[in-house]
Amino acid sequence: MKNLTFLTILLISLGCSPKISEHFEQNRYVRNYSIHIINDSLQLYFKSPADITYTTNKKELKKIIHNAKFKLLDSVLVYGRTNEPPYEYFVTVSKNKTQNYPKELVVYDTIINNQSIRFIGNSLGEISKSTLEIDLNNIFNSLELGSTYRKQISTVFDIVKKHQLSNKFYGALNEISEFPTYDKHEEWSKLQMQLTFSSFLGKNEFYESYLNKLESRFEPNDTISKIIRENTVFNSQAIDTIIKEAEKHKILMINENHFYPNQRLLVFDLLQSLKEVGYKYLALEALYAKQDSILNLANSYPTLETGFYTSEQNYSNLIRKAKELGYVFIAYENTDRNKNRELGQAENIYSKTFKVNPNHKVVVLAGVDHILEKPTSRGKEWMATIFKNKYNIDPLTISQTHLNSYRNQIKSDYGIINSNKFNEERLNSLDYFVFNNKQNSSLKELSTFSFKNKAKYDVQVSLFYGNEIKNDYDYIKKVPYFTTILKSDEAYKLPIDRKQKTYLYTFDKYGKRIDKLIITPENTLSSKY
Repeated sequence: MKNLTFLTILLISLGCSPKISEHFEQNRYVRNYSIHIINDSLQLYFKSPADITYTTNKKELKKIIHNAKFKLLDSVLVYGRTNEPPYEYFVTVSKNKTQNYPKELVVYDTIINNQSIRFIGNSLGEISKSTLEIDLNNIFNSLELGSTYRKQISTVFDIVKKHQLSNKFYGALNEISEFPTYDKHEEWSKLQMQLTFSSFLGKNEFYESYLNKLESRFEPNDTISKIIRENTVFNSQAIDTIIKEAEKHKILMINENHFYPNQRLLVFDLLQSLKEVGYKYLALEALYAKQDSILNLANSYPTLETGFYTSEQNYSNLIRKAKELGYVFIAYENTDRNKNRELGQAENIYSKTFKVNPNHKVVVLAGVDHILEKPTSRGKEWMATIFKNKYNIDPLTISQTHLNSYRNQIKSDYGIINSNKFNEERLNSLDYFVFNNKQNSSLKELSTFSFKNKAKYDVQVSLFYGNEIKNDYDYIKKVPYFTTILKSDEAYKLPIDRKQKTYLYTFDKYGKRIDKLIITPENTLSSKY
């Protein structure tokens, strides 16, 4: 009788034991800007957001299946989970054509080659179901099964990585534009990189085209438009407003969208006046780790190793100007993977500035949402929120991004409006909004040099300061102070500093060097190689 009881318990436990697909251990997880899951034994591929963590250990997966709040009806091939917002999902594989799961779960399924593939999502928080539905739908739509599945993963970001230490931006843009895409997510990633590299080339038709594509979906809100028209002040008044308010604060946080390099010109235009009211530190999110120490050395200047976005000419010229004015640079991006990014940024700024010298003021140039002073509806705290609450230092926060789509409704270079004019919670998370239409570069004080593109094709022209070039091939590691695309057989007026040598190079769309000129102070033209 005892043996029979034991056998019964054993059979019940085996029948209820977690079921893991025999193909589970053949999963490959390839991480770049997404996570790509590949299973060659099943000829299967799909991809997910990069913030999902996957279980690759069989014992751990058994525990997860056993502790699940619902019964999994088929063998589990993949399990992933994320905490922002919290949800989990399973991928199962079986021969069963229909299965019924509880209605509170999010389920997508398909049948391919007599196999049922199911993506089963479970929200782990009250506010995460809508995000789960969107994410899981995108993951499911990326599914490829059969002989045509993607065995090897190559994305547009592989091209970006290849060119991240190159100043041949036209060549990178051309290679990105020719790269094939497989779905809307990849098309969006491609457009972002097209915008980025075309923006590195100053004013050009490529950038205008990509920007129009990005902004074509915007529909203005009539109420917001009316508030802007009635309450915005412009140009010198806008600059004076910022300086007047900055005097009252110890830290000024200005944001930018990386696709809009002209937004760096606002900080450029403020630097001198901010220095006069006590600002000493310039904290730049775009600086790579430890590059602040290098920039703070005497006779230093930005290079391609300073940062990815600092290779854009407005950004590099901002750094050159700050260097000239005696600012101390701060690299503050969080590099600790075990720490929340926003917390890491706030701690880095404080420890490198106020903890060292509480009397010196700080200018911060950050990405879009990091300067929000209030948490999101989901409770996420941003860098400025944490800085304010943890260190009890109230930042002056100025956004160039949150109302950026309305900038064309004003006709001035700059316009500014106080956030208290709006009733929306998100817009009240900042102090001011700036509308930035400034198109002039930061090189207006320079002279001009006549140059004609004699090639039968368009080229990228790049100008380098002579004091930053030490030998003939030094330019490949340096950031041009001016670069753009020149049309074939057209003449241009290029900005040069007549107090020193200027090195001029042109490149075709494949990155091949075409021209080299050395422009000297004595006769403005030396020799051609």
